[in-house]
Parts: sequence; structure tokens; C-alpha cells
Amino acid sequence: MNIMIKDFEGKVAVITGAASGIGRGLAFGFAKRGMKIVLADIDKVNLDKVAKELEEIGVEVMTQLTDVSDPKQMAQLADASYERYGIVNILCNNAGVGGAGSISLITLENWKWTLDVNLFGVIHGIHYFLNRMLASKHPCHIINMSSMAGLLTGDTSSYPTSKFAVVAISESLALECFNTNVVVSVVCPGRVNTNIINNTTMFRQERQDIWQPPAEMIEQSEIGRENLNKILRQAMVPEKLAEIVIRAIENDIFYVLTHPEYIPLVKSRFERIYEDTLKLHEGIAAKSAENLKIFKNDAPVFSIAYPESFIELKPNPMNFPTGKRVLVAAKDPGIDLLISVFKSSKEDRPLDESVQKIAKGIETIAREVNISSNEPVTLKDGTSAYESVIEFKSSGIFKVKSIHLSVLKDEYRIIISISANINYYNERLRDILYSLEFY
Repeated sequence: MNIMIKDFEGKVAVITGAASGIGRGLAFGFAKRGMKIVLADIDKVNLDKVAKELEEIGVEVMTQLTDVSDPKQMAQLADASYERYGIVNILCNNAGVGGAGSISLITLENWKWTLDVNLFGVIHGIHYFLNRMLASKHPCHIINMSSMAGLLTGDTSSYPTSKFAVVAISESLALECFNTNVVVSVVCPGRVNTNIINNTTMFRQERQDIWQPPAEMIEQSEIGRENLNKILRQAMVPEKLAEIVIRAIENDIFYVLTHPEYIPLVKSRFERIYEDTLKLHEGIAAKSAENLKIFKNDAPVFSIAYPESFIELKPNPMNFPTGKRVLVAAKDPGIDLLISVFKSSKEDRPLDESVQKIAKGIETIAREVNISSNEPVTLKDGTSAYESVIEFKSSGIFKVKSIHLSVLKDEYRIIISISANINYYNERLRDILYSLEFY
């Protein structure tokens, strides 16, 4: 089980993009809780200013001039942080730039600049800090800064592309770090009162290799920029966002959407995906009923029938440790069928307690394991059994529903399990369990 950070006192946080905006807000949020702070940014003047402000209130601070798009500088940031403190508990991959401009106008150099900072800055942070965090065995947390633009696109191009990618890499990282000492969160803020627009313009103008809007376009867009800056000045302050992020750290929350008012828009995007898929397949003849495979077991002698779309796999001992697996089969999307058989008796464990052992096995690969039902049933041949339903979050993220049929037959205990993402679960899966026949 991942270890959440509840006590921040004396722990170490590394924050990129710390010279202003969200990074500065995070620094002060962690500082209030007694953390030691490593501030990293490309802007030396404001980096030193933030460091001085923190030192004046008694915070232990280290600064490192860092361009996150440069892997060598990120490696130096990691080396310096571990050399100074010996450990990093929280890594905030926060540095970022805007990326306005239509796809038809911006150059490949523009794409590269935005992706190098917003995406590869995160990748570099993960690359140079993750293994050290894992090796420490101490509670650690990686915060990757995406955006609502990582869930919803607008009329810009490279910026949402980079932020969608940050969500994707964060999801993959969370799965990989499940059941370790490292927890992962991806932050998707809405509008925040930062200087990202003006900073991006300044940094872009310093680059000679990327597309610069012509003077006429800058003049035409000035009103829009002025209006957006006015909106941002009334937006959420970074200090409030930092408190939301810290609450997510304390409670092991992966998706950190700081502006819940955007949820209907996120929902609309997925509704559009759903509607387009239905429209695409409208009028296509429904798939005919599937043929069934018959699995037969030798000792004890029994069979079950299951759809031929299930693919038989080699048993994985890490799955549900409930005895010898005689059948492991799966089908897309994420539906698993397991049959375990082992010698047992009523004296070993009453049949109604089988679910406890099953749940304990699930807890090694999941979170929020909940036994929602455990009831006696009678099979069609009169054999007594127990049907159990367990719900859990696979790898801590995806909701899964599993149904288990536990049977004692002669000197054997048989457990048949079907599990699926909760949105794919249906009674036809349950019917597979009840196709069980003894001979």
C-alpha cells in the first residue's frame, strides 16, 4: 500500500518553476508546514527574491538555477538536492510555458520549445528523481503540473498537447508506483492568478529560433491579451491552489482538479466521444451470440462454459493468491476469469469465510477493497455455494467489480472469479460462474 505524507515537518520539497505563480504558492504552502524547500527556476532574479522571502520567515531554502528542458541541468538539480539533504520527499514538476499560436502558423521550433519545457521538464524530473525516491523507502510524492487544457482543448495547439501528455505520463507513473513508497498526483488547474502569459512572451522573445507573431498580429491580439490578464487577476490565487494540492497529498488523491466548475465541460468531452462512437457504428449489425468454450477440470471433475472471445493465459501467481489456478482467461476490455482449486475442508475455513481470503488477496493489488455482498446460494445440481461480490480500485485508480463463487466439493475448495471494470460488469458475466457443472 502506498504511504501518504501526513506530517510535513522537516521533510524536503523540490519545486521547479518556483520563482513565481503556482511554484511560489507551493513553496509557501510547504514552508508553513515546516518543510525544507529546494527552489528551481530559470529566472534568477525572482528565484532569489522568493528564497529571501522564505528565509526571512525562518525557512531552510536552497536555490538552483535550472532550465527544466535541459536534462543536464535537471540531473544537477537532483544531485544538488540529494547532496544537500540526502532525501527528497516531494517533487513538484511545475515549470511551464504557454504555447499560443495556430497549428498553421507556428514552427516546429515552437512545438519543440513548448514540449521541451512542459512535457520533457516533467519527464526529466521523473527520470532523475524517481529511482532515488523509490530507493529511500520513505514516503514520497510526485506532483506533475498539467492543466484543464490537459483534459479540454482550446484554440491553441502546442500547450494542450503538452498538458494532455502530462496527464498520460502521470497515469502511467501512478500505475507503476502502485504499492510503493511513491505516490503520484496530476494537477489540472483552471485559471490561476499567475504571470504565465507575460512570462511566456518574454521567454519567447529571448529565443531567436522560434516563430514570433508579426507586429500586426501582436497589435490585433493586444485587446485579447489585456482581457485575459484582467480575468487572470481575478482568478484563484496560487496560495489557495497550493492548499488544494497539499490536501491531495495528505489524502492520496491522483486527479487534482482545482476548479470543480469545469467538471461539466470534462463530462461533455467524454459524452461527445460516446456519441460519435455510437453514430459511427449505427446501423452495423449486432454481433451474433458468441460460441462457448468448455473448460473441464480433472480433480475434482467439473466444467464451466465461457465465451470463446476469452483468451486462455498462463497463470500469474501475483493474481488472487487463492490456491492453484487451473484456468486464467481474459478478454478486452479488462475482463478476467480465474478458477482456483485447492485441497480443503469445512474445518479449514467455513465456506462463508472464503471471501475474506479473496479480499485479502485483492488488497495486494488494489485499494478501497469493499465486500458488498456474501450470500449462500444453491447450484442447479443442489450443491451449496457462496456468492461474493467485491468492489475495489485496481492499481488505486480504476473501479472494478468482481464476483466470486466458492464451492466445497469432496476434499476440494473451488473458487471461480470474474472481474471487470465497473462500467463493463453485467449479468452475462455472472452467468459464466453458474455454468459450473460437476460430474
